[in-house]
Amino acid sequence: MKLWKLLVMGLYAWTQATLSHGDERKAVPPIPADCADGIADQGYCTAAVIPSAGFPISILFFVVVEKDVYPNSKALLDKYLAFARWPEYVESTASDNIVFTKSIRMKDKTDAQGKVIARHYYDYKLKSPIGYQKVRGVTHNVHLKQPYQGAVSTTEFIAQTSGTQEVPAGEKPLTGAEGLKLQTGSLNLVSCTGTGLCSSDQWLVIYESSITPAINLLPKVVATSVENGITDVIVGMLFN
Repeated sequence: MKLWKLLVMGLYAWTQATLSHGDERKAVPPIPADCADGIADQGYCTAAVIPSAGFPISILFFVVVEKDVYPNSKALLDKYLAFARWPEYVESTASDNIVFTKSIRMKDKTDAQGKVIARHYYDYKLKSPIGYQKVRGVTHNVHLKQPYQGAVSTTEFIAQTSGTQEVPAGEKPLTGAEGLKLQTGSLNLVSCTGTGLCSSDQWLVIYESSITPAINLLPKVVATSVENGITDVIVGMLFN
């Protein structure tokens, strides 16, 4: 494993466990040491973190975007929450790592605490060395009033993996999720100030996701497949 990946693992665990001076908010993941190379080459860098236990794996993306395209967090969220467009985002990359059958933004709900939940119903297949693996489920997305430490804006998401799920009209009944045991994560908008990666005319977008699939594959194999699929969604979403 590359040295910087080991560093990311250590720093990420430390950041999550050690929060400054009583601030109980989570923190955005630290930026990998060689991220500048990836951003200079393609506008983003990625990291896959595999714990000693194997799962859940963590996929992290660090993407630089222009403020004239994304002037504020709402502009980013509008693009991200347009779930019906996710197949379009992927198709724009001309890649077949992930193939959507359905991607629908269901009617938002409000929970008992007054949080608005943006619900994403998806049905897709993810390319793997043993063929395409089907994934179907509903993910809840909540924009936080208090963003993570280091972020201007944070939206958390969690796949619903137990219980009977409400699905769009015409879709097959769904209990829990198909192809997933766990998926959680966040989308963060971060100021470029002090990062050394971008200018005052740009933002740093940090996407992180922890995933445990239902399929029995080696963690490294799963990490590669998931990273490729998420790359297609994010690159298509933010750059095309």
